[in-house]
Amino acid sequence: MIYYFSGTGNSQYVAERLAEYTKDTAVFIPQVLEQMQSDIIVEEGETIGVVFPVYAWAPPGFVMDFLSHVHVNKKAFAYGVCTCGDEAGKAMDELHRVFAFKSAYSITMPNNYIPMFDTDEPELEREKINVAAQRLPKIAAGIAAHREIFDVHEGPEASFKTIIINPLFSLFAMRTSKFSVDLTCIGCGECVKNCPFHVIKFINNKPVWEEQICSMCMSCIMRCPKHAIQYGSGTKKRGRYVFSVSQKKPQVVLPDGELKNVQSTPAGVSDSSIEFIRSAEIRTVMNPGVVIRKLFYRDGSENNCVTVTETHVKPSALQPRRTHESSALILYALKGRAKLLFADDSEQLFTAGDVVHFTGDAVYGLVNAGDDEFIYISVTCPPVKPENTNHPVSLEK
Repeated sequence: MIYYFSGTGNSQYVAERLAEYTKDTAVFIPQVLEQMQSDIIVEEGETIGVVFPVYAWAPPGFVMDFLSHVHVNKKAFAYGVCTCGDEAGKAMDELHRVFAFKSAYSITMPNNYIPMFDTDEPELEREKINVAAQRLPKIAAGIAAHREIFDVHEGPEASFKTIIINPLFSLFAMRTSKFSVDLTCIGCGECVKNCPFHVIKFINNKPVWEEQICSMCMSCIMRCPKHAIQYGSGTKKRGRYVFSVSQKKPQVVLPDGELKNVQSTPAGVSDSSIEFIRSAEIRTVMNPGVVIRKLFYRDGSENNCVTVTETHVKPSALQPRRTHESSALILYALKGRAKLLFADDSEQLFTAGDVVHFTGDAVYGLVNAGDDEFIYISVTCPPVKPENTNHPVSLEK
C-alpha cells in the first residue's frame, strides 16, 4: 500500500505512478484518517510506502501524526518518497523517527509555496516534471526489488533548515488568519471541495477559514479559478500551479530514445464520454485486516448500473458470510490465495487469476489462506443498496 498526501498534485502524481509501476495501490492520507477505525499493522513480508511534500525542509505534521498509527514489522519493506521544489533538508531523518523506512528518495517537482516564493517559469516546470518522469521507473524498480537505497538531495545547511527554520515555520506560517478572498470570488466552491482537512466553510457564499491549524497545502489558492484567494499581501502578483498531466504532458523516454507525450484521454474519444476518477477521489473504508477501495460507487444514484470495489485482505483476515440479495456478483482475484466460504460450510480455494460469478441469493464469505496480502476486485450489478455495502469484518483466530 502507498499512502500519500498532496495539495496541488505533485505527490499524487508520484504516488500514482509508483503504484502503477509496482502494481500497488495509492490511497490519500486524509481519506484514510477519516475512515480509520484502528492502527495499521504492516506484517512481515509486506511492502508499504509513504509519499509526501516537504514543508520547510520537514514532513508535514499531520503525515507524522498519521504514521504514528502505522506499525511496521522489522521484516517488512518500508520506503519513503518526498517531493520538493529543490532540496529536502533533513526531512527524511525526521520521517525515520516515526517510520523506519529502508529506502528513501527525494524528487524535485515544481514549486507551489507562493507565500514565500513565486512559481517556477513554465520551462522549468516542464523540465522538473520530465526529469521526474524519467526517474520514477528506476525508483519503482528499486522498490520492487526491495533494495535499500538513500537517494535524497538534502542541500546545504540541511540540519539548520530542518531543526531551526521548520519549527519557526510551523509556529508562524501555518495559521488561517492570513487567508483572504477578494471581490473577484464567484462563489464556485472549489476551495471548499478541495480542502483535504475541511478547514474552509462557505458563509454568505464566500469561503471562510476556520480558526485552526491547516496543512498549508496551497490547494485553495492554487485551484481558485479567479485567483481570488490570497495569503497575506505577497501572493496577489505571484503565479498559480496545479499539476496536470493534460496540461504539462510530461515526456517519457522510450527504450529507443524517442520522446513520447503522455495523453490524458484515449485518442479518438471525446472528453464528454469519459468519467476519469483520480485516486484521491476514491473512497476508502478500513476495518481490522481489510481495506476496501470503492473504485466506482454512487450512493443512491439512479444512473449507476454497477459498483466496483478493490479489496485488500491481510493474512488470516476474515470477511464473514453474507448475501448480495438479487444482485449478480463477480469476484476476480488479483494477488495471493484465499478460501471462499459457502452457506453449507464448504470451501473453495480462490487464487490469483481466478474468477467466480454469484447470482441470486448466493451466500459467500472469504478468508485469506496465504502468508501474503490477498487482493481482489468485485463487480456488482445492479448495485447493492448503500446500507448493505459495508459488511462487518473480523479476524479469524
